[in-house]
Amino acid sequence: MKNIAITQRVDIIDSYCERRDALDQSWVNFFLSIDCFPILVPNNIEYIEQLVSKNRIDGILLTGGGSLAKYGGNSPERDKAEWFLVNWAIEYDIPLLGVCRGMQVIQDYFNNQLIEVSNHVAVRHKLIVESGLSLSNLLNQYKDVNSFHNFGTNEVSNELIKIASSSDGVIMAIQHQFKNIYGIMWHMERESPFCKVDQKLFEAIFN
Repeated sequence: MKNIAITQRVDIIDSYCERRDALDQSWVNFFLSIDCFPILVPNNIEYIEQLVSKNRIDGILLTGGGSLAKYGGNSPERDKAEWFLVNWAIEYDIPLLGVCRGMQVIQDYFNNQLIEVSNHVAVRHKLIVESGLSLSNLLNQYKDVNSFHNFGTNEVSNELIKIASSSDGVIMAIQHQFKNIYGIMWHMERESPFCKVDQKLFEAIFN
């Protein structure tokens, strides 16, 4: 069973003066459906350094939810934690997948400027898939994908490659030219039942 480190969003509970790391329970169910074991990662660099040094980590998933601090988000500690994990994945050649905000982290890491996009919240989009890439055949199996984001890009640069986009030109999937690093802008955990193509995609990246 693969051990996949999975990041968490930050929920701010003012009435309790708390900043809580949180994860949709559906993610654990998704992992178990594909025989992977999720290792939940708090937004604390010191903890993460010990976690990756003391445990076998077979892959990393950067989850969605919220915006990066530079685009109006309120959890800079999460930005730092996820940047650390991208660095670590590159250094040790560990597979990494970014989902929605997680893909935005990857784009930001490689100096791709995000822009505000419209008609990408609580809608579904057909994918326009680039041919000849490692995931092209899998992505062509989607009828459509969900969409819940306010920021995106229309182009990629600095070692990233566009795999798929929506009909309005917003990039929906990327990969790194040389490393096993991928990003998608849809939430596989929000499909009920889980999409079989999503499961195949996850397995293709982490296996």
